[in-house]
Amino acid sequence: MNKAFTLIELLVIVGIVSMFTAILFVDYGSSNKALALDRASQKMSQDIRRAQEMAMSGVVGDASTNGYGVYFDKAVNYTQYIIYRNDNSNMYYEPGVDSVSETINIEAGIKICDIKDNATSVNNISTSFQPPDPINYINSNYTGHEASIVLCIISDPSKTRTVKVNNTGRVDITNP
Repeated sequence: MNKAFTLIELLVIVGIVSMFTAILFVDYGSSNKALALDRASQKMSQDIRRAQEMAMSGVVGDASTNGYGVYFDKAVNYTQYIIYRNDNSNMYYEPGVDSVSETINIEAGIKICDIKDNATSVNNISTSFQPPDPINYINSNYTGHEASIVLCIISDPSKTRTVKVNNTGRVDITNP
């Protein structure tokens, strides 16, 4: 007696494998966007910490440097933010006065959806770290403030991650 697969059995197996492959690839796009959102929020968190470390280490270009900070402005560009050197004593980013150290492009498909200062939506916010401690100023306030930058997927704004930094310099990433 010959033992072999029939044509119907082979077609059933190919159909099952095809169905699982289709399910896998349908979910691939949404998973890829969620990973991009996670990467963008982690990168933003690292950049805030990097500005803090630059202030603590005393990395200065000249004697007039008063720390480093990160500036977010969704009204001007919701897909970028900057790391800046605070060249005066006002402890917030002032275009044309403070030096831009680096412009960071947020990962493709991700944008800044909202910026909050103590839960109040604003168009822009600046977090500045003043050496040597460093003291963290949020829009020139050094106590009682928390900045929240909400990132979202451009094609699905309901998917968000929030990067928070407070006056103690603590940086958190929260999921809704």
